[in-house]
Amino acid sequence: MTLEQSLIELNLIEASFIEQAKTLHPNGQLQQTLLDMGAISEEQLLQAYSHISAIPLWQGEGEINKESPFTPEFLIYNNILPIKLNGTDYNIIDSVLDDGLIDLLKRRTPDNQLALYPTSEISQWLTDNFQTEEQAEENSSPSSLVDAEQLKDLALEAPIIRQVNDLFNQAVRLNASDIHLEPSRNQIELRYRVDGILINRTPPDTEDYPAIVSRIKILAQLDISERRLPQDGRIRTQSGGHTIDIRVSTVPTPHGEDIVMRILDQKKQLLDLDQCGLTPALVQKFKASLNKSHGIILVTGPTGSGKTTTLYSSLKHIVDGKKKIITVEDPVEFEIPGITQIPVQEQIDMGFSNALRSILRHDPDIIFIGEIRDRETAEIAIQASLTGHLVLSTLHTNSAIAAITRFLDMGIPDYLLSSSLLAVSAQRLIRKLCPHCKTPAQLDYALLQHYQLPTENKYYQAAGCHKCNQTGYQGRIPVAEFKLIDAELRDAIINNPSIDNLNRVAQAEQPDNMLSDGLGKVLDGLTSLEEIQRVCG
Repeated sequence: MTLEQSLIELNLIEASFIEQAKTLHPNGQLQQTLLDMGAISEEQLLQAYSHISAIPLWQGEGEINKESPFTPEFLIYNNILPIKLNGTDYNIIDSVLDDGLIDLLKRRTPDNQLALYPTSEISQWLTDNFQTEEQAEENSSPSSLVDAEQLKDLALEAPIIRQVNDLFNQAVRLNASDIHLEPSRNQIELRYRVDGILINRTPPDTEDYPAIVSRIKILAQLDISERRLPQDGRIRTQSGGHTIDIRVSTVPTPHGEDIVMRILDQKKQLLDLDQCGLTPALVQKFKASLNKSHGIILVTGPTGSGKTTTLYSSLKHIVDGKKKIITVEDPVEFEIPGITQIPVQEQIDMGFSNALRSILRHDPDIIFIGEIRDRETAEIAIQASLTGHLVLSTLHTNSAIAAITRFLDMGIPDYLLSSSLLAVSAQRLIRKLCPHCKTPAQLDYALLQHYQLPTENKYYQAAGCHKCNQTGYQGRIPVAEFKLIDAELRDAIINNPSIDNLNRVAQAEQPDNMLSDGLGKVLDGLTSLEEIQRVCG
């Protein structure tokens, strides 16, 4: 059976992609062309090869076999990972194409089993356990200075294209939200943000880094010759059959350009409001506010707290074909049928405020503003809400009540704010305990007393397994607080809008907050108390 037949039989790819790959590189290696196109992922390729060769896939379990007869240099050069699992020795490889290598392994270690695993993951294990002194010296060598034309030529060579594609594929495989490339004097740091936490992976060589930066800039349509100023761009590519949008940001440092790439997977399904992790009571309050005909609903929190996801779920809830819904976003992260979505384009003076002025002439019922950043945008949003529009937006504040003082600090009159604001939600994202490895926790009695938690409840803590990359956590859910702007709060906004007084009034009428929401999730066994302390204090 051929690779082509295996991929189609396992429904891992459409035949049109294979024909396209053959057209692009008629004499090239099919597997690499498909990987470079993003038509399949490493895991899908290995599934196909496992189907052909009957060599199983490794699940990431076991420990390094330090008694392997092979030298570290041989293992690293051939990308072979020696593993011991349940008394059995394994040689983990990344391909079945090298018959000579497989034959050598069977002759030298006849009792060892073979298994398949992605190239980049094997490299990471080898780097963590077998990296030689010679490699460390090579990785720490300073990168040479090359001009823009040389960089462009290097960026278009197959090895650099492959390395950049591997960055994207690994991000999708890890379900990462961001990729960080950070140059220092002697090395490059490669880190992925997974469930809100940065994890290190094997970085590119320093001598390849300028070409990798240039490749990313070319894909993002940035100026590769400009290395002194920050730049922002966007890449749309394929990875394992997924269309992913990547927001690219570069900043200059003394040792090269630091790059952060935000991953937006267009294949991810938008959740219903009932399924996005908010408590049922909070969802009911949210839905009641969304049924109002006019006013402002805000979702607040720091970057990466899930604000946009919550508001997208809200928009999905209110799309019924009877209302005109227009959004202004930077950028449009997910496309929602039945909604007019407008991207902000600052380079042509199409910011939030200018876009809002235009869309008000399009007779919308509901307006979603990606973010209220300045007084001008805030004023237009308030005027829109006072003239019969329901306005949804986000704001960067630490709590729901702090959104009120933020508006006042922008110079919004208190009487306009009190009459237009309907509700404010604040949220953070916490990591969920991995269901495969979470273990019971014995919490200190004083800690339980401090958080007023019952002693008889069963609590859990993180452990770590191959399913969760040894972190003990898998996935995230929001913890939130929702404050309706009732008569008492409206009165406080006009008469005594200090943050202490507003908190006092809100606490008296609506005592639930993010901490109490998080503690409820601890009681339900969804997360650990340690995680709630990290996020909510």
